[in-house]
Amino acid sequence: MEEIRESVKSGYLLEKFKMFYLKDSKPRDYVYHYHDFHKLIWFISGKVEYHIEGKTYQLEPHDILLINKGEIHKPFVEPDVMYERYVFYISSDFLDEHSSPEGRLDLCFQMAGREQGNVIRLSPAMSRSLYETVRLIESADKDDGYARDMYSRILFLKLMIELNRCCIDYPEVFHKMARYDKKIVEMIHYINENLGKDLSIETLSARFYLSKYHMMRKFKEETGYSMHQYILEKRILAAKNLILTGMSATAASMECGFKDYSTFSRAYKKLLGQMPSADSDKHCQVARTRLL
Repeated sequence: MEEIRESVKSGYLLEKFKMFYLKDSKPRDYVYHYHDFHKLIWFISGKVEYHIEGKTYQLEPHDILLINKGEIHKPFVEPDVMYERYVFYISSDFLDEHSSPEGRLDLCFQMAGREQGNVIRLSPAMSRSLYETVRLIESADKDDGYARDMYSRILFLKLMIELNRCCIDYPEVFHKMARYDKKIVEMIHYINENLGKDLSIETLSARFYLSKYHMMRKFKEETGYSMHQYILEKRILAAKNLILTGMSATAASMECGFKDYSTFSRAYKKLLGQMPSADSDKHCQVARTRLL
């Protein structure tokens, strides 16, 4: 089987959300990776080109980058130029927990997908207002005073509410100037919306009117990974999400396009480091906790 870990799961999140302030100028070898949580980056300075799901964004100071969980991405950073940013790791469960039918806190992430743009570029006035909240979160994170965690959480919820309001009131804040190959991006969208269907090279080649070898070469060139690897990882991640909602591992594997459970379980363990049954057990534990 082709190696499936060219892009890797990266990062960790043991809390509901976590903020990091990062500043470095030394060359670093980034790899294509994804997370099982949302990521928000407030870019401060540097020369950075960000690749996300086949699209390339040239960042400008105070751009906000929204990366949905499961989206494979990689920054290309100019060496010897200071790369400064705030990075938020955000649990999707945390956003669900604090959302309501009339106020979804993950709306900005949903809009990033619908608007087909991962970068938000605010007006100077809006940017200053939100940036003040980011700095308050940073200060609260360092404070050992009364109810520090609660205060930090309230400030973060304030940031998400204000950001979502900007996205709703001014949808043009989603920056549309990404570079990408239209055919490849259309293919990526098709793959993600049809993981349970036949996604063989032959089928995709016929559907998008491209020769097999040109299509595979172009996909690798634009995204950094092979079509086989991309489809396999997306299917496994989608199956994991279904298992965590209570679907059986066997049903999830079939729903996501695997015809053989043993192949699915081996690939699952190789990619995620555990068998599907571990996530089935996790769902059961969460369900029991909610009943107590």
